[in-house]
Amino acid sequence: MNETKFDALIIGGGPNGLLAGAYLAKKGHKVALFERRHETGGGLNTDEYFGFRFNLHALYHLMAEKMPAWKDLDLANFGVRYLYPHVVAAFPFKDGSSLIFTRDVQETAASIAQFSPEDAAAYVAMWDEFQPMLDDYLIPMTYELPKPALDQLSEFNETEVGAKLAEISELSCIEVIDHYGFKHPRVRMALLSFPAIWGIHLADPLGFLYPLYLGRMMDAAFVKGGSHRLSSGIYRVFVKNGGTVIDENEVTRILVDNNRVTGVELKDGRQFKGDAVVSTLNPVQTFKQLLPKDDVPFALHQAVDNWRWEERSLFGLHLGIEGGVTYTAQDPRVNEAMTVFIGLETEDELLDHLDRVDSKTTQGPEWLHIAQPSLFDKTMAPPGHHVVRAEAVVAYDPEWRARTPAFAEDCLALIRQYASVDKIVQQRTVSPIDIEEKLTTMHRGSYKHGAYSTLQLGYLRPNDLCSCSETPIDGLFLGGASMYPGGMILGGPGYIASQVANDYLGEPAKE
Repeated sequence: MNETKFDALIIGGGPNGLLAGAYLAKKGHKVALFERRHETGGGLNTDEYFGFRFNLHALYHLMAEKMPAWKDLDLANFGVRYLYPHVVAAFPFKDGSSLIFTRDVQETAASIAQFSPEDAAAYVAMWDEFQPMLDDYLIPMTYELPKPALDQLSEFNETEVGAKLAEISELSCIEVIDHYGFKHPRVRMALLSFPAIWGIHLADPLGFLYPLYLGRMMDAAFVKGGSHRLSSGIYRVFVKNGGTVIDENEVTRILVDNNRVTGVELKDGRQFKGDAVVSTLNPVQTFKQLLPKDDVPFALHQAVDNWRWEERSLFGLHLGIEGGVTYTAQDPRVNEAMTVFIGLETEDELLDHLDRVDSKTTQGPEWLHIAQPSLFDKTMAPPGHHVVRAEAVVAYDPEWRARTPAFAEDCLALIRQYASVDKIVQQRTVSPIDIEEKLTTMHRGSYKHGAYSTLQLGYLRPNDLCSCSETPIDGLFLGGASMYPGGMILGGPGYIASQVANDYLGEPAKE
C-alpha cells in the first residue's frame, strides 16, 4: 500500500475501534484502522471447533439494539441479528425450587412471590421506578459526553425522575436493595448477582449502576451465529465506506510534534500520517508505552500512574456436548433460561464468596453462571449437540495456567450437582491469563480495561483530563473501554470518540 496519509488513524480493532472507524468513514473521512492480531473484533470473539462455536469472551450483549450504532450503521442489513430468550435468568436451589426472571415483570414477580409476596410487590415497584430512570437518563447518558459529578447531580434534581435517581446514585448496590425493601435472602442474592457477575463491588457507592445492570440484564441478547457476527457487521460498514484495515501489525509509537499528533509507527517500521489518532487501548498502553514520557504532560502521567486494574476477572469453561445439559429443578423454565446461576443460596453466601475471591482464599468454583446458547441458535453446534459456557468470578493469579485443569473439573462437578451433563466431546478453558495474553488491553484479565470505582467512572474515566475523548495532546483521542462509559460491548466509547474526533476534523476534504 503506497498511501500512508489519512484523516484519522484508529489504534485497536475491537468493537470500539471498529465503531469509531465506521462512523468516521461514513462521514467521509479517510480512515485507517490498525489491529495487532490476525482478526478484528477484540472481545467479540467466536471460535469454531469441529462445528461448535464458542464465544470465548463476550456472549451477552447488554445494549444490543439500544446502542445508536444499531440504526445509524444499519447493522441489521450487515448480517447482525439479535436473539432475546424470554427467560433471562434462573436460580435453581438445592431443595428443587428456583427463582425465575423473565422479560415479563409480572411473571418475575410471581416467581419471587413463592419466597416472599412482599418482595414480589417490591420488585414491581422498583422496576416501574427504574424504567423512566433508564429511558430519560441512564441509557441516553451512555452515549453522551460525561459531566462532572456535581453538575450531573444538579441536573438530576431538576426533575422528579432525576431526583429519585440522585437519591440512590451514591448508595451501594446492597443499599439500593435495602432502599426498595427487599427482605428474603434468596431474592436479595439473585438481585445482587446481576451486578456482581460483572465485577461490581456490591458495597461500593455505585448505586446509579444498579438500574443499569438490572435493566441491561433483563434486555440482554445473544447474536445469532456468535458474538463475532456483530464485529463482522461493523467491519463491513467500515470497509464499505472506504475504511482501510491493517492487521497483524502492532502500533508501537504515536508520533507527536510540538504537542500535536502527526501519525503512528508500526512494529515493522512503517509510519502512517494522520490528522487525528483514536486509541482504544488502555491508558497505560496509550500514555506509557506508545508515547515518549516527554510528550505526555506531567499531570496526565500522574493520573495514569493511579490507574487501577480490576480485582475480579472471569474463568470460562466452554463445552461441546453430544446431547446437552438438563437441570433437575422442578420449574421447567430453568432449562429455557438465557443464563442459569448455581452454587449459592443466600445473600450472605454471595457476599462471603466474593470476600473469598478478593482475599484469594477460594478453594475452587463456588458460584457459576451458565449459558447454553445453542438452545436458541442451532447454528452454534452440530445437530444433536449443544455448546455450554460456564463462568466463575475469580481473582487474577499468575498461576492460573497450572490451576486451570483442576478448576475446570471442579466446575463440572458443581454443574453436575444441579444438572445432568451428557457426553462432552469438546472442551476449552479461558482463564484471566488467557484473557490478557489474547487481548493485551485487558491487563490482569481486566475485561473492562480497568476497575469500576468512584474514581474511575463517569467524568473520571480514565481521568478528568481524558474522559470526554479529547486528551491534552492535540489530535489524540481515546475511544476504548477505559474511557467513559466503560466496557461490556456498550458501543459507547467508540461512538463518543467518533463524534468528538469528527468535530475536530471538520468537513472532509472534497476530492
